[in-house]
Amino acid sequence: MIVRRRWELAALLAVLTAAALLYGWALGGRVVQPYYAAAVHSMSRSTAAFLFSGFDPSGVVTIDKPPLAFWVQAVASWILGYHWWVIALVQAAEGVAAVFVLHRVVRRWAGETTALLAALILALSPVTTAINRDDMPDTLLILMLLLAAYCVTRAAEEGRARWLLAAGAFVGLGFLAKMIVAWAVLPALALAYLPAPVHRWRKLGHLALGGVTTLAVSLWWPLLVSLWPGEKPFVGSTTGGSIWQLIFGYNGFGRLVGADTGPQSAFGAAIGTNLGGPPGPLRLFDPVVGGQIAWFLPLAIGSAIFAAVRYRRGMPGQRSGWLLWGGWLAVYALVFSFTGGIFHAYYTAALAPAVAALSAAGLVAAWREHRAWLLGAIAGTTALSFVLLDRTPQWLPWLKFAVLALGAVAMIAAVPRRRTVAFAGFAAILAGPAAYSIFAAATPSDVLLAADPVAGPSTSDGSAVAKTVLGGAGTAYVAFMDAAGRLTAGQRETLSYAVAHDATAPIQLAIEGGSYGADPFLVHTDARVAPLGGYLGLDPAPTAAQFAGWVRDGRVRFVLLPAVFLRMGGGGRSGMIGQGPQPAIVERLAWITRHCSHVPAAWIGAAAASAGVLFDCR
Repeated sequence: MIVRRRWELAALLAVLTAAALLYGWALGGRVVQPYYAAAVHSMSRSTAAFLFSGFDPSGVVTIDKPPLAFWVQAVASWILGYHWWVIALVQAAEGVAAVFVLHRVVRRWAGETTALLAALILALSPVTTAINRDDMPDTLLILMLLLAAYCVTRAAEEGRARWLLAAGAFVGLGFLAKMIVAWAVLPALALAYLPAPVHRWRKLGHLALGGVTTLAVSLWWPLLVSLWPGEKPFVGSTTGGSIWQLIFGYNGFGRLVGADTGPQSAFGAAIGTNLGGPPGPLRLFDPVVGGQIAWFLPLAIGSAIFAAVRYRRGMPGQRSGWLLWGGWLAVYALVFSFTGGIFHAYYTAALAPAVAALSAAGLVAAWREHRAWLLGAIAGTTALSFVLLDRTPQWLPWLKFAVLALGAVAMIAAVPRRRTVAFAGFAAILAGPAAYSIFAAATPSDVLLAADPVAGPSTSDGSAVAKTVLGGAGTAYVAFMDAAGRLTAGQRETLSYAVAHDATAPIQLAIEGGSYGADPFLVHTDARVAPLGGYLGLDPAPTAAQFAGWVRDGRVRFVLLPAVFLRMGGGGRSGMIGQGPQPAIVERLAWITRHCSHVPAAWIGAAAASAGVLFDCR
């Protein structure tokens, strides 16, 4: 027994070490999404930005996500100093923690062998590697949902309400990481509690208490933002600064069905199906998404169906686990397959824990009890790996044939159920996703891939990918993203000029056209720089009248129209997506050009002209 426990511990440490290497490799040279990285920098040095999930230290506008994931990054930056590698370290640690928590959940349900295999599959899932090497809130979301799954598993075993309350609290924290996508797991958690050894009516009461806890933890921050009596930043990506529109509009129904009426709706309509493929039952297998999540998806679905037949009369603990992971898989697979609004391939990371748990449980159960199912699982998963690898024929062309060979060896060995099947079969089904994940860890990322993280050989050139999936809009998108990742000499000169002539202004430099023009300043300097127009430059933050008031009150003096903004005709990102300039940006530009004087580039510096046009509004 002691030897077995030592082996199990060593195996778990090996899986966690592999995950840490994948997620943490090359921390010092990591590139992360500049939009969120800029917000983290602001949050680490501004109380208002920290409290309201603000983008800029001057308190002009918030980002388009709730604050929890960025609070963690900001606290780490405050302790260790602000660097991109600090943000990447936080993400890697959360990703490794998620692998560990999945192991503990599955271990309670299906034993050590299944738990180790599930942890390994999750660690090697390409989409998991991609998000854990970026700064997206999905990493913390998944960790919170897995902690909720652990608590529900304990609740189903013991029938104690306190575990359901804890599960509800973790789902609420998931909401504070990425809003209502966290709530999608609630049906699965409720199903998992049904077999608990508790009277029916008490069980319903416990579930109600857990739901109330979820709402309380989820909504305290939106209520604080909504009811705050004093000055606060404009809620970005909305028309009127309402946190509820952000929750249920842009990040809610706008994502689900494309029905958001906010200023970003046209942008969403333009890019929504390009970044994740058109909605439909096969979206999760399409060329954009398939390489991220599809490797084990048929195996996971087949395992759930197999369990529905085989274990429908099993022990309550067994049923609880199958209901949990089967429900998790069903809900998120349906949502991601048929979402009609903005959809990115990396969203499917929320599917990965259920895919890992179900795949591992199905393989182990088939090995022990049902050889025909084992043969089918190996054959189907190996064939799918071949198809996915064949989509990039120039990359490791031998790998798909090696996978087929290993799969064949495993199937032959499975007939007498030799141990060879375990090694060959696992190698066959893990080789493809492992190669994708290793490629993601070994390939230097760029700003474009940081903004839309995906793993695999087709993502090695972010510019090429953007131009492919966005068509004619891709070139403009590349220009914006390239401008967001670095601070040029001309931008430094422009900022120095503005600070030298009005160092005490609450906003030392305002940037028209949205966050991408402000990102380089906020990421690479401590200056009080603010975007006009929020994320895409389309928000009424501020309106022309409000901006005029800022100038009168001495809140801002200098405004920069970035070069990339001017190259697109002064319409900001609206030019990229084929819609006309929005009223808010048109009115601000009209006021600026009428009331502010152009500062000649020769007054600023030798490279200043490359930064754009600077206006002095005094």
